[in-house]
Amino acid sequence: MTTNLDDVVERLAPAPVPAAPLTPLARDLMNEIMDAAPAPVPALEARPRRRWRPLVALPVAAALVAAAWIVPSALNSAPAAALDVKEEGGYYVIEVKDLYASPKVYETQLKNLGLNVDLHVVPATPSFEGELTLDTPGWQPMTPFPYRDKIVSIDQPEDCAGVGRTCPIGLKIDKSFTGSADVRLGRAARPGEEYEIIGSLTDVREPMNCVPFYNRPVSEVRAELRKRGVAVDEYAIHKPGQRGKDAQVTTSVPDSMHVLGGGLSSYGHAGLVVGAEPLADALVKKMLLADGCPTS
Repeated sequence: MTTNLDDVVERLAPAPVPAAPLTPLARDLMNEIMDAAPAPVPALEARPRRRWRPLVALPVAAALVAAAWIVPSALNSAPAAALDVKEEGGYYVIEVKDLYASPKVYETQLKNLGLNVDLHVVPATPSFEGELTLDTPGWQPMTPFPYRDKIVSIDQPEDCAGVGRTCPIGLKIDKSFTGSADVRLGRAARPGEEYEIIGSLTDVREPMNCVPFYNRPVSEVRAELRKRGVAVDEYAIHKPGQRGKDAQVTTSVPDSMHVLGGGLSSYGHAGLVVGAEPLADALVKKMLLADGCPTS
């Protein structure tokens, strides 16, 4: 998500309020949120995003669920391996046991399986914990991922739903996979960490999911986030007909401005997309439905 920060920062207008420097991540965050509305309207145009969720989880036969963990013989001397690996129905099912290991540690274990996969476990907002994003060379966002049937995140138990969950994190890779892929897997952030995979504040498991949010005054939304332990640091001021990349990013706006969107930028910190004009009711309804929330 932060791959082309220099380009994003260059296109964004400089902040008119110099009280604090704006981080490249926050600028990118604002741009992503405002260009990712679920409906193609002039104010919020869609553009490619480099995050990907598999559309259909691969089925696992019940008889295979109880299969024993299989650790490659080359790794038997490492009882505290960063990755635990088992085989199920032609797939390596890989659970990350050490979420903070060096990518080189993961690489070694994956290469011992014969897989050319670079795995990076990175801080993600709650809706992307345990989810995959892929930066595979040659793959163009908004086109089908070429290995959709080869690499997916592991299934989550039903009791893992909700805020504060502790769920296994990992991925399934087809044993016959011979290509190369660069994979990022989301994990919970630690205090002080910036998020590398970012969802909307209204996504499932995010702080404002199904909380009245869209078109509310900045002062009210800021107070709601404060109750949830989240501080608002930055704002992107959006004007009708303007693309997200052209928004003005600042650290202060009038309390009366309407909140149009937002997302966490780092642990305990968020940015909001705001505007003088509210979103159309039809668009708000569509966005609420996309989040699985009541529309009235």
